[in-house]
Amino acid sequence: MQLVKCELLRNSKDPSIRELFKTREIKNSNLSRIWKATNVYKVATAEVDLDIKFPSQHSNQGIGFGNFTPNPTPSQKRKLITAKAASFSEEARLAHTLSLKQQSVWLQWAEVSEPFDLLWRDLIWGSRSTHVLKFVLNATVNWVPTPALLHLYHILSNCNFSLNNGRYTWRHDSVLSLIRQSIQDYLNHINSQQLGESVNFIQFVKAGQHTLKSQQKQRQSNSNLLSNASDWKMLVDLPGANFVFPPEIFNTSERPDIVIWSAKLKKVLLIELTCPAEEGFTAAQIRKLSRYSPLHDEICRLTPWKPTVLTMEVAVRGFVSLTCQQVLRKLRMPHKNISRLCKQMSEISARCSYTIHLAANSPVWDTNRPLLEPI
Repeated sequence: MQLVKCELLRNSKDPSIRELFKTREIKNSNLSRIWKATNVYKVATAEVDLDIKFPSQHSNQGIGFGNFTPNPTPSQKRKLITAKAASFSEEARLAHTLSLKQQSVWLQWAEVSEPFDLLWRDLIWGSRSTHVLKFVLNATVNWVPTPALLHLYHILSNCNFSLNNGRYTWRHDSVLSLIRQSIQDYLNHINSQQLGESVNFIQFVKAGQHTLKSQQKQRQSNSNLLSNASDWKMLVDLPGANFVFPPEIFNTSERPDIVIWSAKLKKVLLIELTCPAEEGFTAAQIRKLSRYSPLHDEICRLTPWKPTVLTMEVAVRGFVSLTCQQVLRKLRMPHKNISRLCKQMSEISARCSYTIHLAANSPVWDTNRPLLEPI
């Protein structure tokens, strides 16, 4: 509000008000230990003016993303200034976080994962456990009360006893079961749509018009891995499933978590799910891609099938890697379904990890424990 006030005074129609504001601005510029709105306003205004004259891309969403207004209205200018001032506080917070040895660990995965869902609607009226929520928040900044923090995360992601005891498998299969149900429902919807014979039409364009929309539609069609077929089948490597890699595609003992294929298109998708620590997002993706690269190459070389290897990472603290959204978008799953699935994957992973954390001192684990489902 003080920044808005400064903007209004500086651009007042009354010359006396403008002169008084300049006098106050000069006086406050000598004060460095006390926060003054005029000092912040001066820096923020200069930054905004620079951004307006020389717009640049700040996010990872691609060149040209966003709308750049070369002549903003007074109201838009005030919003830009307050947003720029808020970014100063965010930069200071990140700088302080980098100076912390333990609590800065979340920066390692902040840009490659979706933020944990903390909507007030879900916190107040939702069914999410407050114990799980506290666990996620404390685990994110390594504040979980434990005799040794290193032992805690060893328990959650890199403990041979927990691995051999089936605890990590239970968490992995709980998330995988959720993904299976969502993708299967989506495949059923696609297969129910009868595809007619495709006809190539000539796209006539009037003089002076552009073909941008048709080009966008063509790019969307090419990026859809499930287009042009209605015979999609799926196998998922879950307990109780008689999982054998489809022999009509290739004979192998490999067992990807999810196999989706179409006999009509001779196309097969190999999707691998990993539940690593958030710090290991990239390493897990590289590891899985390297593991199934030989199978991919053999299918390409020895069969007419066209394979695609995809990875999804849902980490132990409940953070979902951006690769999950990327895979689901390639399947052209509706945006609403993607958001709901990512939120549910985050919840399931956090609940499973909290259970593993509570059982850290117990050598007994029920191997027949049912897989968790969304509440």
